[in-house]
Amino acid sequence: MRRERRKSFRVEWNSPATIHDSQRHLDRPCILSNFSNGGAEITGVRAATIPDEFMLQITCDDSRKCRVLWRTDDTLGVEFTDRDRSAAAPNSGQRTQEAAG
Repeated sequence: MRRERRKSFRVEWNSPATIHDSQRHLDRPCILSNFSNGGAEITGVRAATIPDEFMLQITCDDSRKCRVLWRTDDTLGVEFTDRDRSAAAPNSGQRTQEAAG
């Protein structure tokens, strides 16, 4: 039996997403197969054509910076490299306003 090495619980997601490189020259549709606070599994791509670091557009309001941890022919395992910023952003402004008021 394979030992689980993930730090965060993953949820089956199966939702369309888009991979972009930093210069927005790359625009590849993909499927976000599963998702956690720390990373994701992306399918439906030719993995060899995807750079080691890229932006993953999950929804129109949610984009994550990713680094590839592993790849097969059509699947990528990625780590979110901006998760600290994205996790803190939604509440940080609200706390500032509450403290000021």
